[in-house]
Amino acid sequence: MKSKNAGSLKTSGRRALLMTALLLAGCKTSEPDGSEQLDRAYGPGWSAVHADSRNSDYSPIQGPKKVALAWQRKFDGTINLGPTIGKDGHVYLTTNAGDCHLYALDPQTGKTIWCSEEVNQFAVASSALVDEQGRLYIADNEAMHAFDVAGNLLWETKIKGFPLSAQFTHTGRLIFITHIGIIYVLDRTNGAMMLDPHPLSAELPPDPDFDPRACMRGTADCPCANTLAVDQETGRFFFTYWAPGAAQAGLRAMVYSEKKGPSLKPLWENTSLPGGSASSPDISVDGSRIYVNDNEGGLHAIEAATGANIWTFAIGYEPGGSQSTSPEGLIMPAGGGTAPLMCIQDVGPEARMVWKNDSLNHLGLPMQTGGHLAFATVAGSPTKARKDLVVVDTRTGEVLDRVPFPGKTLFTVGTTIGAEGNVYVPGFDGTLFAFRPAN
Repeated sequence: MKSKNAGSLKTSGRRALLMTALLLAGCKTSEPDGSEQLDRAYGPGWSAVHADSRNSDYSPIQGPKKVALAWQRKFDGTINLGPTIGKDGHVYLTTNAGDCHLYALDPQTGKTIWCSEEVNQFAVASSALVDEQGRLYIADNEAMHAFDVAGNLLWETKIKGFPLSAQFTHTGRLIFITHIGIIYVLDRTNGAMMLDPHPLSAELPPDPDFDPRACMRGTADCPCANTLAVDQETGRFFFTYWAPGAAQAGLRAMVYSEKKGPSLKPLWENTSLPGGSASSPDISVDGSRIYVNDNEGGLHAIEAATGANIWTFAIGYEPGGSQSTSPEGLIMPAGGGTAPLMCIQDVGPEARMVWKNDSLNHLGLPMQTGGHLAFATVAGSPTKARKDLVVVDTRTGEVLDRVPFPGKTLFTVGTTIGAEGNVYVPGFDGTLFAFRPAN
C-alpha cells in the first residue's frame, strides 16, 4: 500500500535519508548516572486525540464566539474520532472505507493534501498523534506506523491488537495499549521497542481481530477501549481496563521510567466503573485527580496518587464518549440519548452542577477553549436528524451562537480547534464540518 501524494515518490534513497535524519534528531534518553531527561514530544496545538496527554479536550486558544460554516466534506465509511492538527495547520483524519484511511487536509478548503493506504481500516479507531517535528503516529490492527509531514512512511512496528490512539511518555517515547490489553512503549525515532510488550493479563481475548464496534462501550469484549492519559510530570499513566472475569471495568495506574533502564510498574487499581468505561480518563490540570465516566451514568473523580474514590456525580445518562475538562475544573460530559447539555464543577470533596439546559439535547463530544467557551452539538428542529453547533459561555450556560449543520447528521464524535480558530466537527456518518470565526 502507498500514500497518494501529488509530486511525492517514496524511493529507498529518500527513506534512508529520512531515517538518518530522524536518528540524529532522536529523543533524549536516560543519562549514564541513571537520571531521567524529559522530552516534551507533543506538537503545538491539538496534537493528540483529546487535545493533550491529559485527555482534557480543552484548548487554551481563544475560541470564536460566533462561527460560520467554512466547508464540509463527506468521506466514505465512518469517522470515529475527532481530527488532530499539525503545526503547519494540516488537519489529520481517519476513516474506515475506501483505499485511504489516513488523510491530511487543507484547513481552508478541506481538500486532500495527501492520503495514505499504508494503514488499514482499523486505523479508524485512532486519531493521529503529532510530535513537535510534525511527524505522525497511528496504528491499525497490524502495526504502529510513523509518517513524515508529507505522508511518507518512516517506519512500522508489528503489534497485536489495535490501540485507540497513542500518547507520548514524559521521556518522549510512544506509548499505547491495544484493545486486548497489551502495553507497548516504542522509540519514536525508529519504532524500536523500549521493552518487551506488556500484557495486562495472561488471559488475552482469543481473537484480536474482532469487530472494533465492540469497543464503543468499553465492555468486557474490549478490555482496553479508551485512550490512556499520561502525567508528564511524574511519568504515571492511567487507563481503563476490564480484567478477564471481573464483574465490572476499572481504572488502573502505572508508571513508566527510564531511570534505571526502561520499566513499567503497576501502582493501583480502582474497580468502580459499573457497566464498563464510557470515556477515556482525563487528568486534572494539577495532576491530583482523574475523571472518568461509567456506563450507568456516573462521573467519577479518583485520587491520582492512590486510586481512592473522591466523589461520584450522577449525570443521569450513559455518555457517548469522553468529557471536556477545563483548568478551572469545569467538566462537560459527552452527550447521548436525551441528555441535556450541562456543566459540572469539581469543588473539592464533591461535584456540583454549575448549569444544565434541558432544552439543548446534547448529541456529541464537547470542547472547551480559552475565553470560557464551549462548543457542542445539539439536536436541531424539528427532529434529531438535524443538528446544530452551539457556542456557550461555560460559566453561565448562555448560548452565544447557534449554527445548523447542513443536511442530516449523526452523533458527532469529536470537536477540535485549529490555531487560526477554525472549529472542526466530524459526524459518525463520515462528514467533517469546518466552521470559521464569524464577525
